[in-house]
Amino acid sequence: MEKSKDFGQGEAAIRARENASGNWMPLVNWGWVYPGNRGVNRQGLYDLYDAPVGVRMTVEEGVKSEPLLVAQEDWEGNGTLEPMRMWQAEGKYHLLYYAHPGSQNPAAGLGGTPEEQQQRGGMGYAVSEDAYHWVRPNLGQVEFAGSRDNNKLADAPTGSPFIDPQAPAAERFKAIGQEGGCFDPDTGQPLPQAEAYRRMKAMEYEGPAYKGPKMAGRHWISGWVSPDGLHWKKREKPLANMPADSGNAAHWDEGRQEYFAYLRMGGMGRRAIGLSRTKDFWHWPEGTLVYTPDPQDEPDVSFYAGDVFEYPGRKDLWGMFLQIYHQVTDHCDMQIAFSHDGLYWHRPERKVVIPVGRPGDGDECQVRSWGGLYELPDGYWGTMYRGESWLHNSRGLMPVGGGQIRWARWRPHRFCGIEAAGEGKFSISTVKREKNELRLNYRCSPAGWIAVELIRNIPSRLHPDADPIPGFSFEESERLTGDNLDAPVRWSGKSDLSGVDEVVAIRVRMFQAKLFAFSI
Repeated sequence: MEKSKDFGQGEAAIRARENASGNWMPLVNWGWVYPGNRGVNRQGLYDLYDAPVGVRMTVEEGVKSEPLLVAQEDWEGNGTLEPMRMWQAEGKYHLLYYAHPGSQNPAAGLGGTPEEQQQRGGMGYAVSEDAYHWVRPNLGQVEFAGSRDNNKLADAPTGSPFIDPQAPAAERFKAIGQEGGCFDPDTGQPLPQAEAYRRMKAMEYEGPAYKGPKMAGRHWISGWVSPDGLHWKKREKPLANMPADSGNAAHWDEGRQEYFAYLRMGGMGRRAIGLSRTKDFWHWPEGTLVYTPDPQDEPDVSFYAGDVFEYPGRKDLWGMFLQIYHQVTDHCDMQIAFSHDGLYWHRPERKVVIPVGRPGDGDECQVRSWGGLYELPDGYWGTMYRGESWLHNSRGLMPVGGGQIRWARWRPHRFCGIEAAGEGKFSISTVKREKNELRLNYRCSPAGWIAVELIRNIPSRLHPDADPIPGFSFEESERLTGDNLDAPVRWSGKSDLSGVDEVVAIRVRMFQAKLFAFSI
């Protein structure tokens, strides 16, 4: 039986970290960075060792593509286009997107009767050879304006589809989504949009003095299945009797052998993110609040929705593109968060990663990414987003139309990193070596550089000074310069680490440089 470890002297912070078979370790939090020690060295001097000095963690803005799709006047309704899910099959890229019709009617978001909801809008399908140039093929499923010559899907879900790898062929694609609207509380019948808005306005402005017919909102979660993503069937019985407005995306968790979904919830008096898990796709419990704006955010911030993705090459890291709704200015942009367990989330920096565009760009008021993260054929990592030129609550005042879908793209692992504006240094905690080279993903200014030193392990607080491994000191390190996604570190012309112990710690010095990820 293995003897239990005692970390009473702080050794938990210095023990060797697992290395996920040598895959890239992205620097998305301070977890890999040793916090440093002040201690008494072998000469009896009290000093600072292996501390992060002159560095900070900063995010990177995505590079926007040109519009991939722009809303049309047909069944799409010339309003918002929202990416839902992309996948690859038969040598092509396939995209499901949702069209929200443009309207100057302030009641447009109140649901309406089934007839009103079926007039325009819904889910469409597009296909591409390269993920950048998309066409709308004719599906012949839905009649609009007397013709079936369109790409609209029949009986399609209201939420984001996903591929269920363990499902039978007829249910390979699944989706959950919110349905409902405004109802007469006495009859239970759905109200037309105009009538729902009239009653809602009277109830809110007149308060207890209003004696007319009432309006009540009621929503639930429905489920859909499809063999191919194009032909859908809805289960008549709701999956859950709970509201979950805005983006809803379910996923299959292979490790836990269960489904999960991040849903919009109320938290701390504003929109926030909840998590629901289930073994049975047809029955979902209410979500548990997992991420909400906090005092480090501006006081008007809400989390409109959060779309998660498994970090490429990692089974222990998840990312989330957060739709940040600024309620004072009524616009949305995007931040990014990370988690190792799906429950506890953090943002490396409270700064935008997909900003709104410039006036006239078509995405100057609303930017909301959705549909996950994809590795694109040109080497970029990208997420699709919806771009709009009107503010969230501006119906009736700002022109609505021409919504866009674009890519926001990053080079691999470059969502964020550790940056030194001037001179900086830090140490990467003791890690198990899985490869015979240390490789870095980094960027330097024209005058910048990075140098590296290896030590056997991070020293304890009682013996804080550690000598470099012979042959791998800062003095022998060849400085890295320029911009490189995958560069070996060399000492006196050699990069081979086969003669080094199976665990090492890494000291980094840099000047006007940014380190995004490492592999060893």
